[in-house]
Amino acid sequence: MWTFVGRRRRKVWLWLAVERASRRVVAWVTGRRDAATARRLWQALPKRYRRHCWYFTDLWEAYVGVLPRWQHRRCPKGNGGTSIVEAVNCSFSKSLLMHTARIKIVIDNYNFTLI
Repeated sequence: MWTFVGRRRRKVWLWLAVERASRRVVAWVTGRRDAATARRLWQALPKRYRRHCWYFTDLWEAYVGVLPRWQHRRCPKGNGGTSIVEAVNCSFSKSLLMHTARIKIVIDNYNFTLI
């Protein structure tokens, strides 16, 4: 999901890893929409999620070089594979620091309400 900081031209992408069964956000990062940010999300995942899970993503190419091929399930838009993540989207701020703090608060509260 893209958000913006300060002005619409300054896009910041929010990358989320959501556990399908509990709908809990298990990792998230902000950055560009590229393989480097995908790698940061991969590193942010707890080890058990990196070893024993399938990963459902959209068709964005950045995932292909980062996620293990045998665990990666690419999902076309509208098939429901990424609908859990899509439910958490959309925000903006004037500073990146406040933007990140706001996202953290929202995700922490979202996770708390699910427990």
